Amino acid sequence: MGFFSDWREASLGDGLKVNCLEAQGALVVRKSQAGFDPASVAGIGEVLRGLTANRADGVRFLVFDFAQGGPGPTRAPDGFADMVAATADLIVDTPVITLAWARGLMSGLDFDFAMNCSAVVAEQPAGFSFAGEPFDLLGLYAALGRKIGFARAERLIESDLLLSPQEARDLLLVRDVVAASPDQDGIAAYLAQFERRYNASHAIFRAQRMAEPPIDRRPLILGEIA
Repeated sequence: MGFFSDWREASLGDGLKVNCLEAQGALVVRKSQAGFDPASVAGIGEVLRGLTANRADGVRFLVFDFAQGGPGPTRAPDGFADMVAATADLIVDTPVITLAWARGLMSGLDFDFAMNCSAVVAEQPAGFSFAGEPFDLLGLYAALGRKIGFARAERLIESDLLLSPQEARDLLLVRDVVAASPDQDGIAAYLAQFERRYNASHAIFRAQRMAEPPIDRRPLILGEIA
């Protein structure tokens, strides 16, 4: 499986590393720093372009392992919007299901990005924060609004609540809540179960994405220029 060989134990810069779970047909992008900077945007973009160009080449899951939660940069770096859009569209263009794996506090750009994956899986210690400047939360607000309605999303953004994984699951923001597990053992075990319903899940996620318009982030850019 050439694609796995190319990416096995690959480093994409500080705080970003790719691991392979070949038995599950998965690439795992492990983020050990909160937020996104130009280097992490470029690194993830490289992975996405490789998957699209090669039609995934045996990869069925792309897991973003948010190993380090907490506050991070709140302003999106250049290229962030394109990276998020490419991640969301991967389910349409390839056989790959994208999963965000939340281990700790998800906030800001990390939360925004996770909401544009096919699904979010949360370990029990995780939390979901809506704290931040409304201007910086436009992408998160739009992603939330598509899932739970914009009125409810607005109330959450204004509340500064910290949701537990179960509360986030009750709101349909999280697909599954799992026990905390070291390294990637929990991810491998979860995918071993999930792959049994891979075909149906891919079809559902793909249809959902095709029915959703892309998030227009231009007001953010215009606001910064003004």
